Amino acid sequence: MKHPTRTRLIAAGAALAVIAVGVLAAPRPPTLSTTVTGDADLARSFADGAAIEPGARDTLVTAVIDPDGVTYAGLGADETTEFEIGSITKTFTALLLAQAVDRGEVTLTDPVGDYLDLGDSAAADVTLADLSSHRSGLPRIAVTVPALTTSLWNSYRGSDPYPYDLDALLEHASASPLTDPGTVAYSNLGVALLGQALAAAAGTDYPELVQARIFDPLGMTDTSIAITADALPIGARTGYTTAGRPADAWTMSAYAPAGAIRSTVADMARYGQALLSADPALGVDPATVLDPQGPAGAGPLIGLAWFTQAPEDGTATWHNGGTGGFASMMALDRAANRAVIVLGNTATSVDALAMSILEENK
Repeated sequence: MKHPTRTRLIAAGAALAVIAVGVLAAPRPPTLSTTVTGDADLARSFADGAAIEPGARDTLVTAVIDPDGVTYAGLGADETTEFEIGSITKTFTALLLAQAVDRGEVTLTDPVGDYLDLGDSAAADVTLADLSSHRSGLPRIAVTVPALTTSLWNSYRGSDPYPYDLDALLEHASASPLTDPGTVAYSNLGVALLGQALAAAAGTDYPELVQARIFDPLGMTDTSIAITADALPIGARTGYTTAGRPADAWTMSAYAPAGAIRSTVADMARYGQALLSADPALGVDPATVLDPQGPAGAGPLIGLAWFTQAPEDGTATWHNGGTGGFASMMALDRAANRAVIVLGNTATSVDALAMSILEENK
């Protein structure tokens, strides 16, 4: 018979060994790369400001646009490195809305129910303009118990919290109550509906629509959108949570119009230059989407997706983004014909970093 004390010691030792192996095998949180790319002076200031917001950092890249051109700088990444841009995708969806109005396919006041089967739900009567400017009254995400459970569990696991097809998206919208319509309340659900409605009006799907009407005309050859994990290229880049844990790619299925674009800072600089210069390749005057359309309560002014700071806070027109493993920020100083884009492959915000670069480079 084994001695009980010895048995307990052996068991405790085995448990400690398992824990030790687990700790050693667990991936270590990343630290900010010290490998500089692009403009050395900009990279140094970029590195100094990278700790503005706490959280894990790995690689960062920026583009500063001014009347003389574009300056790039990176830490562990360069202008050709791919990132998920998250909710900056919403500005592309808003641009598609403005283009569709210009083409006569839709009007801003059309109810979304004219293009998607939402039955007799309250969501069916929400206008396309209100979906783009977050005034629909729809919640930020689906509020059904199954959807909330799936989204929370997937977020905890570091995987895509939006694995829903179009039927599920329509179910989410139909089941959602409207809260304070006309008041700005950020809604991924609302912009996802908008993108799907625009695709339906054009007789295509969202990835093909954004490719044909924005990526191709602007020459954004390294920008893409894959709405399923299977559609991602082999070796597609992934990032890290704010705690430094690996995160899966977000493809977002039917929710893709709210945040699924992948791009490089070089391509995003092309987009920024087009917005600042009213490039005809945009298809519409950028003021159509950038100009504020009304107050956002206590928050910033908002146009079609784009936010504008109140005058006392500066002159930036901006949109940020975040997925499980990436963060992004794009800010335009339209009066000075300047813009800054910052992309990172952790979920730690880059908002303040981008705004500081915009201010420092006036």
